[in-house]
Amino acid sequence: MGWLTNLHNRTSIFTKVLVANAVIVVVGTVTTVTVATHVWHDRAAEPIVAVLFILAGLAISMGVNYGILRLAFRPMFALQVTLDRVRRGDFSARAPEVAGDPDIARVIEIANLMLDRLAEHRQAVASQVIRAMEEERKRIARELHDETSQSLTTMMVNLDVIEKQLPDPSDELAGRVRLTKEIAQRTLDETRRLMFDLRPSVLDDLGLVPALRWFVNQRVVPRGLQVEFQASGVDQRLPEELETALFRIIQEAVTNTVKHAKAKRVSITLQREPGEIRAVVQDDGHGFHPVHVVSKDDKDRGLGLFGMQERAALVGGTVRIDSGPGRGTTVSVSVPDRGRGRVAGG
Repeated sequence: MGWLTNLHNRTSIFTKVLVANAVIVVVGTVTTVTVATHVWHDRAAEPIVAVLFILAGLAISMGVNYGILRLAFRPMFALQVTLDRVRRGDFSARAPEVAGDPDIARVIEIANLMLDRLAEHRQAVASQVIRAMEEERKRIARELHDETSQSLTTMMVNLDVIEKQLPDPSDELAGRVRLTKEIAQRTLDETRRLMFDLRPSVLDDLGLVPALRWFVNQRVVPRGLQVEFQASGVDQRLPEELETALFRIIQEAVTNTVKHAKAKRVSITLQREPGEIRAVVQDDGHGFHPVHVVSKDDKDRGLGLFGMQERAALVGGTVRIDSGPGRGTTVSVSVPDRGRGRVAGG
């Protein structure tokens, strides 16, 4: 059978289809002649026998055609599976080399080369965009801290001085001063919240774990969720790009839980394992279909999930989303460990 396999591997799909259809014609012709010669003119034979012969010929013809075409198109099926994985967001998927057709092998080779170039281009563009975005976040946060926040603080101090110098603390002017102080305080609080959302200073100053604890206590717990946060092995600072990527991915996953999942509990686990750093965010919400959500470009949640995958890919990591209607959501992040850095907070 070696010669048959070799012939199969060196024959183009066009030739295989041509041969398959030729076999069908030949089998059909032979069956018809046989029926006409030995059965149809035999008056003693039952008509049902003739019908059975015809059906048998058709079945044999269809079986031969199906088998040959199935074998011939097997590489195309493998390529289809690969492209479907890419459509779902697995940009590392590549079509396997399937022996069976030189033309399709060339198509698969070209498809894999295109996916490689696309992945390189996508990662380069995404890297530039995300780095530029983080730098812009830092710049705006600094300006809010140095200008807006300081101005609001000065305004509140001056209003406090004015309030103390008013002769009658119960008159209309004193009430307006107090109201203005309250507005200034709310604006200052909102500015500080915006500064943290743009670029948390605690992430730059103290590291990933303190920043996550601050985020949980200030942004998640006040929304009424029960939060369990555990961190192990991350007692030292990580490289800046790793800390930023992990923080943004976990932040996005928890924010999705708060906004969409209708969950009561969420757990966040961050641990250092040999050669990698893993983070898991798990909730007990109503869940969703990840493929359906990611494919909807007009949905913020879909863009958020795509952004998590992009950030992980930039540091050589992966994001896996396990969810389904009625069974909650688990977001697992794995990034390579690039060595220990300075002590957190140091």
